[in-house]
Amino acid sequence: MTKIIFREWELIVDKELTKLTYDNAPLGGPNTCLCLECENFVKTREIAYPDEIKQLFIELGIDYKNECEVCHYCRLENGLHLYSGWFHFKGNFKGKNCKIQTGENSSTFDLTPITENFSIGFCHDSGLALFDNTENLVQIEFETKIPWTIENE
Repeated sequence: MTKIIFREWELIVDKELTKLTYDNAPLGGPNTCLCLECENFVKTREIAYPDEIKQLFIELGIDYKNECEVCHYCRLENGLHLYSGWFHFKGNFKGKNCKIQTGENSSTFDLTPITENFSIGFCHDSGLALFDNTENLVQIEFETKIPWTIENE
C-alpha cells in the first residue's frame, strides 16, 4: 500500500491492483455511450481535469480516460456545461468524507473546489465499480464545468 498526501486527505492506495484493474477493464461510462452529452465529455476530457488531478490519478493508478460514469446536468449561465462522475481505487482514505446522507436511500456530495471549474471528493462506495472485489474501495467523486464542442447543441 502507498500513502499519498493530497491537499487535506491522506490516501492509502494499492496502486498496483488499481492500475491492473484499469489496464484490464473494458471502457466505462462516456466511452461507450452514444449520447451527445457523453460525446461532448469525451471530446473535452483533456480540459475537464486539471493537471493536478491528472497527476493524482497517475499516482493512484487510475486511468482518467476510463471513468466509471459521467452525468451531464445542465448548461450554466456562463455557457459551460456541468458534469459529474466518479472513479475508484482500492484502499482507504483519511480526511473529509464528501458523501452526505439526506435520507434513508438518498445522499448528496460536498465536494472541495480545486479550480474554478473542477471539484473533487472522496467517500466509501462502489457504484459501477470496475473492480471484481468491491471491498475497500474509495470512490472519487468529481464535478467539472466544460465547454460544449459538439455541433447542433
